[in-house]
Formats: sequence, C-alpha cells, structure tokens
Amino acid sequence: MALGLSFTALTLCAEYSLVSDWVEREDWSALGEVPNFESVLWFLTIASILLNIAPILLERKGKK
Repeated sequence: MALGLSFTALTLCAEYSLVSDWVEREDWSALGEVPNFESVLWFLTIASILLNIAPILLERKGKK
C-alpha cells in the first residue's frame, strides 16, 4: 500500500516539474494541454487511494 501511494506522489511531483519546465521555457502551447492532464491525474490519484483502502475494508469485512 505504501508503494502505491509513493508512486502516486512521485507521479504528481514529476508532472508538476514538467509543467514548471514548460512555464520557464514559456511553452504556452504545451500549457494549453495541462487541463487534460489535471483530470487524468485526479482520476489516477483517487483510483490509487481506493485501491489502497480496499484491502483494509476487505480485511474488516472478513473478520465479521
């Protein structure tokens, strides 16, 4: 579970770094595509959180 959340955090940091580089180079056409990245990153982050919570919920359900 820790690896899943770590990879999600690293992906978000890498994406932030990429966008930061675009701003420094004033690559405005590349920045025009950022909203598309944002929705994908939100989806993947939420999916990662749900996948990491699922084993905990399944374990609790199995104990009942």
